[in-house]
This record gives sequence, structure tokens and C-alpha cells, in this order.
Amino acid sequence: MLVALLSGCALVPGLRVSASGSHPDANPGYEVIQITPEVLSQQKQASEAALSDEQTLTPADPAEAPSEYVIGPGDVLQIIVWDHMELTNPFGAVTRDPVSAGQLVAADGTFFFPYAGILSVAGKTVQQIRAELAARLQSVVTKPQIDVRVASFRAGRVQVTGEVKNPGLVTMDDTVKGALEAINERGGLSSTASRREALLIRNGKSHRIDLAGLLSGTRPAVNPKLLPGDIVHVPDTSDDQVFVLGEVSRQGPVVLSQQQLTLIEALTKSGGLDRTTANDSGVLVFRRPEQPGQVAQIFALDLSSPTGLLLAGEFDLASRDVVYVKATKFAQYNLIINQLLPTITAVYQIDALTQ
Repeated sequence: MLVALLSGCALVPGLRVSASGSHPDANPGYEVIQITPEVLSQQKQASEAALSDEQTLTPADPAEAPSEYVIGPGDVLQIIVWDHMELTNPFGAVTRDPVSAGQLVAADGTFFFPYAGILSVAGKTVQQIRAELAARLQSVVTKPQIDVRVASFRAGRVQVTGEVKNPGLVTMDDTVKGALEAINERGGLSSTASRREALLIRNGKSHRIDLAGLLSGTRPAVNPKLLPGDIVHVPDTSDDQVFVLGEVSRQGPVVLSQQQLTLIEALTKSGGLDRTTANDSGVLVFRRPEQPGQVAQIFALDLSSPTGLLLAGEFDLASRDVVYVKATKFAQYNLIINQLLPTITAVYQIDALTQ
């Protein structure tokens, strides 16, 4: 009876991962890598390569002179014909609001002006519109003096979505705007927003924005210049955490902040290794594949040596990493006993009752 009961017990004394990468399965689906200075160097190079896509985006340079604004449907123009109030304000309305008194560019990119007729202005600058109006009004006005301004910018829009305080549209104007400016116009980041990265979606392609670099200033980062039709998306913090499991004082997630989180920092935030059960020579970091078809990586480190401690202080964790601290052989032995003891005790009680 005892053997039959024990055969139904599932015993999982510890994690079965070999440092050499061997596994009972023919295709384990993972690669075990010992953390060495060479691995840290490769990690730094990979991190720099990940930023290469971001570097291809044009930055929003505050010193850059704004380019000439191109008129589009929805814009409102203020047109003044000097010394001819009947043209500037043909209806004689008394208003100080240039928007309500202005010329709205219709959906087809045109607007009507007295004695000039219908003008097609979409895709043109105010200088071009001024010259065309002056040419058309010469038949009714001698040497017309005309001023054209944009009273309200409405044509170009950028959508800001995700974890900002007021998700919505940002209207482009004749100033240079970057992703940070768009986020600030929508109230800034919410309390649940990622402080590590955002996405710029342009023409159906996603580009990474290094929010951590922009907000902390610890490394060069690009604040991409926005174009009409862009989407700036700020994700939440669900991906900005690592999970510390095994023989530590407090198991659970550790949130990645703006700064990079190292292995030693994650262990410290989890209360450190358990002094009685932890095997400091068996610390593992599980990392999911970045691309479909790739194998997962398991980084192994021996924290029992000074070199291991130094390497742990330089090894950067990635989002969704799982840090696992293995137990000592003695702790595993005690675990097996604790798993079996209730079953054995129950068997002894049953045998005592049947006698």
C-alpha cells in the first residue's frame, strides 16, 4: 500500500538544468550560457545594436529653424487686405476672434475669397497663397497689400495612445514637435506608464523610443521628430519587470525602472539569497527568445566567488527575465522529506486503524 501511494506523488526537488546545456530531451529548446566578461561585452554590443533603429529617426532639434508650414484641409486662414476692410471682413462682423472670422480650408483643399474666386491651397505655403491672391485681386485693387496667416492649425494630427493622462490627438503646427512634446501635451505619463520605452508607429511600421534614456539622461537617446499621421504609444509596466524565484527571501516581480537593472540589484531587492537553503553557486537567468524560431537562453552564474559577484553587478537584466536561485543539496533533501512525510504519516495511521 505504501509503495502504491508513493508512486502517485509528484516529486519536484529542484530545477533540472545542466550548465553544459545537456537535457533529457533531444531538442531542449534552450541554450545555457556561463556569464563571463566576454558575455557582458556581447550584451553591451547587442544593446547598442538595438538602438540602431531608433538612431535612424530624425530627432526633434530645438535649435532647428521651423520649416514652412504646408496648408491642409481643416486649417483656418486669416487674410488681411490692407486699406480694404470690405475684403478683409466682407460681412462687417465685429469680432476679435480671427478663427471665427477666418477662411476655413474645405475638405477638398479649397476656400473662397471675394473677387478672387475659389483657390486651391492644400499643399501650399502662406507665401504661395499670398502671391496667388495678390495676382487675382489686381483687377479690383491697385497694388494689393495682402497678409496671410494661419489662424488655427487643424490639418496635421498625431495620435497619442496608451498610458498617458489624456490620450487623444495632438495638432501639428509650424513648430518642431517630438514624441516627448506630444506626450506632454496630453498631460504627461500616467502612474502606470512604462518609463523605459514607447513606440512610434509610422506608415504601419513600429519604431522604438528610448524613454529611459530621454527621461534619465544617462545615455544618448533620440526624441523623434513627429510627422502628421504618426502614432505615439506608451505601454504600461506589465513588460517592465523581472521575476525572482527560488531560494531568496522574497519571491516575486521586481519592476524595471528608468535605469538598467542588474542581477545583483534584483537579488538585493528580493531580500538577498536565503542563508539556509540557497545554493549561491547556482544562480540562473531565464531569457525568452527575441524572435520566433530562436531558442531561449539560460545564463548561469556562480555567486560564491568574488568574480561572480562582480559579474552579477554588471549583468543587465531584460524585461520578463526570470531569475532563479537553486537550493542546496541538503535543502532539496529536506524538501523531499517534507513532501513525503504527510503521505507516510497517513499510511501509518491507516495501518494502525486496520490492525
